[in-house]
Amino acid sequence: MLNKNQIPLFWWSETRLMGKKKENYGDLLSKYVVEKISGKPVEWVQPKKMPWYKRNKINFLAAGSIIHHCNSHSTVWGSGIIDRNQKVTNAIFKAVRGPRTRRYLIDLGYNCPQVFGDPALLLPLYFQPKGQKKFRFGIIPHYHDYQKIEEIFRDVEGVKVVDLMTLNTEDVTEQIFSCEKVISSSLHGLIVSHAYEIPAIWVKFSERLFGDGVKFIDYFESIGVEYGSPSAWCEFKTYEELECEFHNRISLPKKETILRLQKDLIASCPFL
Repeated sequence: MLNKNQIPLFWWSETRLMGKKKENYGDLLSKYVVEKISGKPVEWVQPKKMPWYKRNKINFLAAGSIIHHCNSHSTVWGSGIIDRNQKVTNAIFKAVRGPRTRRYLIDLGYNCPQVFGDPALLLPLYFQPKGQKKFRFGIIPHYHDYQKIEEIFRDVEGVKVVDLMTLNTEDVTEQIFSCEKVISSSLHGLIVSHAYEIPAIWVKFSERLFGDGVKFIDYFESIGVEYGSPSAWCEFKTYEELECEFHNRISLPKKETILRLQKDLIASCPFL
């Protein structure tokens, strides 16, 4: 039977799946938001490797490019694709990250409502950072790029390089909130910044990210922003050069768009 006091949730877990000591912030946000919105603890499960003898295989997927991990017993709430060639099992789709994911599922012949949004957009409803703005720019590299970018900007006053490998989602959220503007190669660096009304733009520091980039386009389409290719760089930049990254780019979605996505996510939430 399903334990009504726990929610069986899959998120990509670096500690469980890769043997690391810390989790990726964007993935850990799934656990954080689901626990906050439901008022219940979650139990990490892996849908496609559930024991055959388990009587109740009900499971949930939320934030992250993890939709290919669902099985026929899954309920998906806000997950997305990571590339355009994934094998995705049919499931109960309550909401997906964006239009690209929905189109992919529709093309597979699955039913998927036109309900969009990454659950991390709900973060401000459950956590309000108490700190002040301390940094002119926050640079949020995907964890694959962190070491190189941190070395470049380590001693630059007014610039904060955020480490996404953590066991404390609130601490990383505080760091992001302390920045006036954000430059990010991490999808959830962008999503969380936008959720807290921090101007943020997408850049590319390397070719090390898994996937074909569709997750970014998926998100931008969900917030009604047309976005071309990201800037690509991996060297020191002055304040003026960092500021130039924001020229001719939409760095903040309309507030009413974020509010609508939040409303739709709450209305479709399977935990309420």
